[in-house]
Amino acid sequence: GDHRLGVYGPASVQEAADLTHEAFAVADRYRNPVMILGDGLLGQVMEPVRLPEWVDPAALPPKPWATTGRRGRPRHNVINSLRLDPEELWAFNRRLREKYEEMAARETRWDEEMLDDAEVAVVAFGMMARICRTALEMARAEGIRAGLFRPVTLWPFPAAALRAAAARVRAVLVVEMNLGQMVEDVRLATEGRVPVHFHGKAGGVVPTPGEVVASLRALARG
Repeated sequence: GDHRLGVYGPASVQEAADLTHEAFAVADRYRNPVMILGDGLLGQVMEPVRLPEWVDPAALPPKPWATTGRRGRPRHNVINSLRLDPEELWAFNRRLREKYEEMAARETRWDEEMLDDAEVAVVAFGMMARICRTALEMARAEGIRAGLFRPVTLWPFPAAALRAAAARVRAVLVVEMNLGQMVEDVRLATEGRVPVHFHGKAGGVVPTPGEVVASLRALARG
């Protein structure tokens, strides 16, 4: 228990390449697993991409903790996940908490679009965020002032930034290609200060821009 993974939700092939490059650096920096959360659409599209510059492994931070043998070391390195002493385990969990707090402070990523004058904030990640951009253009053509909040990191989740954005709108609409896995994160971040609604589909059925606009239209009326 008490463990967390860094999670990135790319919205393009270029961003998938960039975030994968960053994910390796973050995993190396914190000795922590990092996941790239792609989706079926991202796996099917063809887009131009410029790969990030190669990093020489010799330039990475030293790893005095690694189990690379005894040569040149005064003692053995032992990596052990089993701690039977409660005080030792408690100290270990405190170190983990400090690491996660540092990751949250340094590694949180998000984007905001058209939120300055928005009445409704759409929260979406990955390729669904690109579909929502089209929906927002359609909604604004109807006079519905909606903006987009896109978490780039699903963990650390940009709760403080979303809370600040939600304070400026009347409602939040979470749009996902699933049955609402991010809704709980959004509700926790907004702390009940604004109504949080959901629109999503699963199993490979993708919400369309028109469906998102229909949900925005209903929120604007209500």
